[in-house]
Amino acid sequence: MIHVLAVAAEAETLRRLTQPLLAPLLIAAVLTAAPRMQRTTVLTLGGLVAAWAGDSLGQLVPDPSHLIAPVAFLVALLLYAAALAPQWAHNRDPMRLALAIPYGAVVIGLFVACADGAGSQLPLVAAYAVGLGVTAFIAAGGNPLTWVGGTLFLVSSSVLAMDWFLPGAAIPMSDVWVMATYIAGHGLLVAGIVQLLPSRRWTPAQSGAALVIVES
Repeated sequence: MIHVLAVAAEAETLRRLTQPLLAPLLIAAVLTAAPRMQRTTVLTLGGLVAAWAGDSLGQLVPDPSHLIAPVAFLVALLLYAAALAPQWAHNRDPMRLALAIPYGAVVIGLFVACADGAGSQLPLVAAYAVGLGVTAFIAAGGNPLTWVGGTLFLVSSSVLAMDWFLPGAAIPMSDVWVMATYIAGHGLLVAGIVQLLPSRRWTPAQSGAALVIVES
C-alpha cells in the first residue's frame, strides 16, 4: 500500500525503496508456511527470486530494451505455472478450461497491438505473452485465490506492455494501476499456492458463508 501511494504521489525515493520489498515479504510468508522444501515450494521461491530481480535490478535500467525486467518476470511466470501445473492437471474443471478463450484473446490482441512497437524485441514480447497467458490459465485451475491472482497478473502486465510497446497509448495513472494489480495479484497467487500445499504451518484465511445445522 505504501508503494502504491508513493507511485501515485510521485515520491520517487520512497517508490524505489519499497518496490524491492514485496518479493522478500512473500518469500518469508512461503518459508514460514511450508514445513519442508518440496517441489511446489521450491518453484514458488524461485519465481519470487526472479520477480525480486525484476523489481530491484529492473529499476537500474527501467528501459525495456535492456531486457532485465522482462526476462526476470518471464522466468517468474514460468516457474509459477510449473508450480501450479500438477494441481491444474488434477482439477480440470470445464468452466475453468473455458477461460482459455478469453485469456487467449487478450494475449493475442495484446501481441498484435504491441508488435509494431516491439522492434527487435518481438521474440521476447511473443514469449512473454505466451508465458503470461499460460500462467493465468493454469492459475485458474488451482483455487479462487490463484485464479484471481493470475488474472490480476494478466491485467498488470497488459497495461505495462501497452506503456512499453504501444506508441500513443495513454492510460490515466497507468503506473498506479500496474503496481496495484501486480502487488495484489502476486499476493493472492502466493496465498493460493500456500493453500494448495499438502502440509503447512498456517493457512490463508478463506472468505465465504458457512451453514451450521444444530439439532435439538
